[in-house]
Amino acid sequence: MTGDEAILREDGSKVAIGARLECEGYRATLKYIGPVSPTKGIWLGVEWDDPDRGKHDGTHECHTYFKTKHPKSGSFIRVKKANFGVPFMTAVKDRYGKIEDENAGVITEELYVVDEQNQQTVVEMVGARKVNDLQSKVDALKEVALRGMSVYGTLESHDLSVLVPSIEILDLSQNLMSSWAQVAMITKQLKNLNSLNVSENNLELPPDPKLLLSSFSHIKVLFLNRTGYSWQQILQCCDMFPNLEQIHACFNCIEKLSSVEGRIQNVRLVNLESNKISDWSQYLQLGHLPKLETLIASDNGITAIQFPSNSSLATDMFTQLHTLTLNNNGISEWNSINELNKLARLEELRLKSNAILDLATPQTVRQLLIAKLKHAKLINRTEVTSEERKGAEIDYLKRFGPEWVKSGGSQDVNRNKPSAEFLKNHPRFQDLVQIWGAPEDSEMQQQSTSLKNSLITVKIACPSMPDKKVTEKKLPDTMTIQKLKALIYRLYKLDTEIQLSYLSQKMNGEEIELDNDQRFLSYYSIEPGDVIQVKL
Repeated sequence: MTGDEAILREDGSKVAIGARLECEGYRATLKYIGPVSPTKGIWLGVEWDDPDRGKHDGTHECHTYFKTKHPKSGSFIRVKKANFGVPFMTAVKDRYGKIEDENAGVITEELYVVDEQNQQTVVEMVGARKVNDLQSKVDALKEVALRGMSVYGTLESHDLSVLVPSIEILDLSQNLMSSWAQVAMITKQLKNLNSLNVSENNLELPPDPKLLLSSFSHIKVLFLNRTGYSWQQILQCCDMFPNLEQIHACFNCIEKLSSVEGRIQNVRLVNLESNKISDWSQYLQLGHLPKLETLIASDNGITAIQFPSNSSLATDMFTQLHTLTLNNNGISEWNSINELNKLARLEELRLKSNAILDLATPQTVRQLLIAKLKHAKLINRTEVTSEERKGAEIDYLKRFGPEWVKSGGSQDVNRNKPSAEFLKNHPRFQDLVQIWGAPEDSEMQQQSTSLKNSLITVKIACPSMPDKKVTEKKLPDTMTIQKLKALIYRLYKLDTEIQLSYLSQKMNGEEIELDNDQRFLSYYSIEPGDVIQVKL
């Protein structure tokens, strides 16, 4: 900048070097204001967020006007092309203000449905006026979402503590704020605010983050997704939030974690989804957070889990952790699950889209997870009942009993000394023996897991429809009751609610209700020749 050029926003506020702007749908940071030889007029030198959008690095015709981080992220644009944003209250009023229109701004001509013949039918929008009336009372708004509304900050003349005093949840993601000081000018006035989302903003860290403590002391939930921050910068941000309980730092390309000693000690949830932290040892940096209850590490390329001690006893890390999410990773070995059993309070595990789930049928994998994880109450969002746990643990004893005996295990307490290798692979086996007793020889017969041997031939009958013949079907024992019902609906062409039960030959025709749609047929011990009854 040459010194006397001044760029003003529409509200009269001055634009300084470092300000954020939008141009033709792209965001950038202002690096220079002034002339560019040999042209006339004022130019803006900008560095685009997209490193390949520009033409140079701030040097034009051998003269350096500014410097960029990337060789082709710099450009010059005219002032009229730049949008430097709006103040906070302008965005609030644009988003929630009262619309003097019969349909509250809804374009009714665009409200229609298309039928199978591609004919359009106009539909009526009900309640838009009422919703707008409620939202237009901005002083009562508790949740405000201003994502992508080009907010640059707030004006000193706007007293937010009076204009919008009730805000508890604020989304300022993807806006034009350039520093945490600008964010602080907003948050310090919102005393009821407890959740702040500043994801997808390019915010310069203050030299001393602790100077802004008073502006963020009331906030408990912080979203820093897609900010481009390293883990160390995430921690620097957290230094401004003394009462933080949740940190969401997703999609930041973080590869390593550093020590959190003396920091984020009140945090109960850490969300690191979709980064590049593939080495489980990195997560151990969080292992001594005294209040950490939930850790989300999905989509990070994790292939194995191991704690420092080789002991099968509980680890002294993550002592309060009860929920662990590891979806979309590369975990493929059961030893990783054995390690997770060392977490003394782990009650919920989410493990979808990992290779380990493909090692056997879904039912078998679930049973193994239950048997290996002593405290699990929810696995992939499905409750583990006491009956299911009992069945899984007894089945585990039968399944691995022959291997246990071969390694030195015995029903004789004095001779029961399985090998160290067996105990490494099955650290809970001895505990299960103590709970349910050693498996009998007759119970340890290996069963084929082939599809052919897992099919059960049953009869399906509907007594209330005597004109329908009894049908014989071969069903996989991994079929859920819900899918069985769907099959019966198609088979009998039914459109009314049905209930299912079965008559057990083994139990002299006793009728047993199939009362849980999520259970597998094998859970109910249905055997070949049993009759499934359909009740309308």
